[in-house]
Amino acid sequence: MERVKKYDKTLLIDSSDSKGIKDCARHLVNGEVIGFPTETVYGLGCDARNGEAVKKVFEAKGRPADNPLICHIGDKDQIKDIVSEITPLAQRLIDAFMPGPITVVMKKAACISDETTAGLDTVGVRMPSNPVANKFLKACGVPVAAPSANLSGRPSPTGARSVLEDMDGYIYAVIDGGDSEFGLESTVVDCTGTTPVILRPGAVTKADIDSVLKGGEAVMSGSLADKETPKAPGMKYRHYAPYAQVEIMKMPEGTKIEGDDAMGSDGKISGATCTVEDLKKLSDDEAKELVNIVSPFILRSREILSSNPFARIGLYCGSEIKAMYDKMNDKILSAHTEFCVYGKTVDVSAASHGLFEGLRYLDVQEVDVILAQGFDGEGLSVAYMNRLSKASGKKEELTPGMPKPARPSRTPLPLDAFKDTFTASVLFVDDNNTSLSCCLESLMRRMLEKNEPYTSNRESDTGVEIYCESAGLTAMDGMDPDSQMDKAVKEISGIGINSIESRRANPAIYDCNDLILTVRDEQAFSIIKAFPEIKEKVFSLSTFAAANGLVMKDSSGKVMSISVPDPTGENFETYLHTAKALNAWLEILFPYIIKELGAARI
Repeated sequence: MERVKKYDKTLLIDSSDSKGIKDCARHLVNGEVIGFPTETVYGLGCDARNGEAVKKVFEAKGRPADNPLICHIGDKDQIKDIVSEITPLAQRLIDAFMPGPITVVMKKAACISDETTAGLDTVGVRMPSNPVANKFLKACGVPVAAPSANLSGRPSPTGARSVLEDMDGYIYAVIDGGDSEFGLESTVVDCTGTTPVILRPGAVTKADIDSVLKGGEAVMSGSLADKETPKAPGMKYRHYAPYAQVEIMKMPEGTKIEGDDAMGSDGKISGATCTVEDLKKLSDDEAKELVNIVSPFILRSREILSSNPFARIGLYCGSEIKAMYDKMNDKILSAHTEFCVYGKTVDVSAASHGLFEGLRYLDVQEVDVILAQGFDGEGLSVAYMNRLSKASGKKEELTPGMPKPARPSRTPLPLDAFKDTFTASVLFVDDNNTSLSCCLESLMRRMLEKNEPYTSNRESDTGVEIYCESAGLTAMDGMDPDSQMDKAVKEISGIGINSIESRRANPAIYDCNDLILTVRDEQAFSIIKAFPEIKEKVFSLSTFAAANGLVMKDSSGKVMSISVPDPTGENFETYLHTAKALNAWLEILFPYIIKELGAARI
């Protein structure tokens, strides 16, 4: 279904804004779509009685119309008005778990539109325990049909900003109720028969349900037949998937990644048990040995990079896994890896809570593949693995040089949204600073603007302002940029370089920048020879690429460097070719540059 923007901007309503929440409720009753928080994930709500409003939800999500929506209520008394029968089984689950993260499927009443139920005679009913959701739903006074508030198939949002990433301009408003408590959608139970059937696992586990059945036992739903309409969301289509490929990583059987017995009295590793603090005590050789035993993450990462040295890898993992990577001090592996750490490796509750936002975060870093922690066992592990398994449905060859799919535009956060901020900057250096380095500066500015905002890659509540500038080793201050290069850059990015005046590189300029990238190798060597104390932050484009494992070889196996000929005096096509080549390299190097500056995209 084609998506069409209906608003210049979707309103963001604070949870403390009672007037704004009432306004959202009024617009919902009048046929509009509203994003709202629940204790599981954020929902995309409309009047469940209004088939045309339901169609707007399908349009906003780009969702197939044969997937039913769940009806959300603010008061249990509403249930009798939207279902035709409440079985004793359904009543037991309602009494035990509502309000809470459970959806009970019952026979629907005539007032619920066929669009809401995808033509089925049943409807899922849920009463969230989130106080903001409860306030909004009571203000609506009607049953609110709502799937998760994301593009169809994408990870469900557990924060208002993630809703805006997918829905800005497509819905009237989003109510910001903070982070969701559970992070996984509700448990869905079909109670139309004599035995409860769990259609979708969630925070209310099978054991929880069995405990209130007075001797009965719930069963898990099987797979759908071809062309069968699902009774609950998430049963039929590939769900929760980021743009990156997702692979599930599990530790070797019997491996334990926490405990106090990792180090024996002789200081040697005892079995395969290890904590973060233990890792800090190990020698480099011991740590590498341990890593190879207990971490398929590292083995798989190396395998990926051996076949594609340009691949970028995301890890959704526990703190102990991150500590193993840090202890290895493998600079190439580190440069290609982005982490989202949810807590202790064995904590499935923390992993569940952070899963969807973790997948979204790693996706924004534009990684090619996400290696995510898997769990065995019952209870919440079942729900977690249900979502993760659906997210890992895409299997593609990671081919070097293949373009990444377009990501949706994001809603920038203001700097005052962060607890603290710091600045970071990169300097591009050539000889005359009227052509190549100016080109790099201008193109980099466009990339920085396109991908903002940024956060510290160590402290998520710290924002980062990233700047770039250029200078020349033999430049004369105040010279106008090359008009041909200005024209070429303008053709690529829409904005040229005519506002950049040349300036000569000097120690003060070097000191003001955190990373210095020269166009050619000899220029970097010249700076380092003159100022050896700053050698750690000076690279040519080629040496920076090589330092990050971005190595290309020609047909003979010889390593190729980034060669940028000076187009001065040549025709416009040569300038354009040069500018396009620099832009292509910048696009490759961009994530490594911002990581070197201590930043990450959000």
